[in-house]
Amino acid sequence: MTTKKIILASASALGLLASLHSPALAQDSGAGAPQASENQSGYGDIIVTAQKREESINKVGITIAAIGAVQLAERNIQSLADVAAAVPGLSYVNSANNTPVYNLRGVGFYDTSLGSYPTTSVYLDQVPLPFPVLTNLTAFDLQRIEVLKGPQGTLFGQNSTGGAINYIANKPTAALKAGFDLTYGRFDQIIGNAYVSGPLSDTVRARLAVRIEDSGPWQQSYTRDDENGRAENYAGRLLVDWDASDTLKFELNLNGWKDKNEPQAVQYTKFNNQPSTPTNVSPAVRNYPLSPETPRAADWSEENGMFRDLRFLQGSLRADWEFATDIVLTSITSYVDFTQKGALDQDGINFQDIDLGAFTGDITSFSQELRIANTDAGPFRWIVGANYSKDHVYYRENLLYGDGSGGNNFDPAQPQGSFFTMLAGRSTGIEVSENFSDQRMKNYAVFGNAEYDLGDKLTLKAGVRYTKAERTADICNLDGSLAAGTIFGPSTAARGFQPGGVNALFDVLAHLGATGGLPPPGGPFAYPRLQPGECFNLNDTDPRNPLANPARPFEPTRGVFTSSINEDNISWRVGIDFKPSDTLLLYANVARGYKAGGFGNINAAINFQFRPVVQESILNYEAGFKAQLADRRISINGAVFYMDYKNKQLRTKDINPVFGIIDALNNVPKSRLQGAELEVQVTPAGGLNLGVAATYIDSKIKQYSGTSAVGVTADFAGTLIPYTPKWQVGANLRYEVPVSDSLKAFAGGQLSYRSRTWAAIGGHPDPARDLAADFRIKAYTTVDAQLGVKSDDGWRVMVWGKNLGNTYYWTNVVAGQDQIVRYAQKPATYGITIGADF
Repeated sequence: MTTKKIILASASALGLLASLHSPALAQDSGAGAPQASENQSGYGDIIVTAQKREESINKVGITIAAIGAVQLAERNIQSLADVAAAVPGLSYVNSANNTPVYNLRGVGFYDTSLGSYPTTSVYLDQVPLPFPVLTNLTAFDLQRIEVLKGPQGTLFGQNSTGGAINYIANKPTAALKAGFDLTYGRFDQIIGNAYVSGPLSDTVRARLAVRIEDSGPWQQSYTRDDENGRAENYAGRLLVDWDASDTLKFELNLNGWKDKNEPQAVQYTKFNNQPSTPTNVSPAVRNYPLSPETPRAADWSEENGMFRDLRFLQGSLRADWEFATDIVLTSITSYVDFTQKGALDQDGINFQDIDLGAFTGDITSFSQELRIANTDAGPFRWIVGANYSKDHVYYRENLLYGDGSGGNNFDPAQPQGSFFTMLAGRSTGIEVSENFSDQRMKNYAVFGNAEYDLGDKLTLKAGVRYTKAERTADICNLDGSLAAGTIFGPSTAARGFQPGGVNALFDVLAHLGATGGLPPPGGPFAYPRLQPGECFNLNDTDPRNPLANPARPFEPTRGVFTSSINEDNISWRVGIDFKPSDTLLLYANVARGYKAGGFGNINAAINFQFRPVVQESILNYEAGFKAQLADRRISINGAVFYMDYKNKQLRTKDINPVFGIIDALNNVPKSRLQGAELEVQVTPAGGLNLGVAATYIDSKIKQYSGTSAVGVTADFAGTLIPYTPKWQVGANLRYEVPVSDSLKAFAGGQLSYRSRTWAAIGGHPDPARDLAADFRIKAYTTVDAQLGVKSDDGWRVMVWGKNLGNTYYWTNVVAGQDQIVRYAQKPATYGITIGADF
């Protein structure tokens, strides 16, 4: 469908709706759409904070999906992956380092780096969670989740080119309340949630909520008797609200969680033997059996192990002071402390072809927002403010690849006749290497937003934000010989870490670049030999690299690589809302948003790989409507959009004459996204609710030449943007019926469909033009269902199931060193939940 046809169809629908409008209350939710959070019958108005003030969702002229408390509980939504399944247009994928990545309307940045900012910002009660890994265990004890689509830079800052996700926690209550729910599910899953809420004094209220999860393994090795995928999680949240006076209020929010889940093991689907990659591996690795195409099948290195230990602490304080009549000063201060460590397999085989023998990292983040806004619901509503944030991210990893081409291509004991056998007697295979990055970011911003009603039907809107972003990075690549006893602790010595062999190889390469010949066995060398623990990289000859010196190939650069980025930008939005009646809203917006540039965590061999990506931008044109018809029994929302995407950030590959395919960050100069969304909610009879929501996205890269994930160098103009299904559809049914004066029974079901997409650049519907066929993510459909009873006395029982068709599907495909692997999703899961509120 062309953009012209979409717009014409939308215009016709708008005209029809304008003629059909009739008095009604606000909409309820359908599949992936809003649900009333206060009226559990589904008829209540939905109040959101999309513009940092409380408003009815039907009065806000932007596209919003909201998931209310009833949906969260009944659909057993526990994670961002569950949220993505419930919201068409939002997708979630796991990554090689278990860093979550999400994509909204085709806008996303797939990068495994701990310190990479997202394209969709995430907030808990307007407090930022600036890095994706910080969102792992946030979805508990929530009032609702708001998903704002399209650039949100005016009010939510840069790094929201795709949109923003707001988690709204349940608040302390004026009366004493308590409750719990307990779930038992497949794979011996046990989840317990509990809360207590109430007054501590006449002016102080508090709420304490906790969550515990434990489950057995869900993945099975297909080559031996072994299992993986155990879960162990703990989370807690304490909220304290203090009404210091009639004009001064404070909200304290303390959050913490611990994630000890076993990392997901990948499925090995293809040996990655490309002409551009010098691949010399043992027959055992080359002929390793491929994974069966079933959800639970996987494999991993038994010697390396699979574990992680993540710990998150956050404290925030919000103060609201009405220092003048109807004018409020708001301060939101937040501090985050996060640490992680672990080990995981990346190749899907029981060899150390490319494994994370150990990884560690930590994040500290401070943010401060000050804003002034009026509270008057009159014709002029405004807000002005400023933000400051300071982030520090440190990440270190130890990589094992002695069984793969990284170890064998440079090993003189290997008989195969590659170019690298000329190093025989002078080098060894690469067994272990390490890298770390130490990044510091500062962001400064000022913003303003205003709305003005021109009479009862027309509203003009405008907003602007100026942002200055500063980032410095210290990056180091080094031999892995120091791993045992110093970097990850003495216990790692027992796990088989050896001197990595990297120093010996780079000594030979540096001498070769300087003299044109090989050193005699044992030296002497043209350069001082690399010492244990010394940081290094090799000079590049690529003319695209401003650091390159073609006259001195492989010249080593010693010491930590240090660089910085200083960028600024102006995000803005202008729009108009037209309300022909109380039940119909038509809106149009034009907005520009930015995502900050950055450096990646890359196991680099040459300085070209340290090159950062610059900031990306999106100019979004959008028009939509929100309508309630037939005495609020029908709700219809729709929107069309066109996004002009500049300098899209992309983690991709490059070709090096020595090392073959290498990781690199790049910018795609020009691409575009266009599409439409429609959601319909119908309540044909009391207790019955039907809904459907669909998102259509047509994506295209307009200008980019580079290298694909499997080493194909090409002009990628005309190919599709990765992780962007053309169609995403959700359908929802819920029926509730009284069975006695105090007891109700309910049943629900949801269907979710995602059309095919690609996990790497180069995807194309025409097989003859498809440069990423091995990275295709097939279309899939999943079905969930719930059946339960609940009492007016507060207790409830529910049986539920997810992916009841046991669909085999995957959401990501990744190229490792010698393997291409998939992230398959869980098979059918089911369980029973009991709960009560007092």
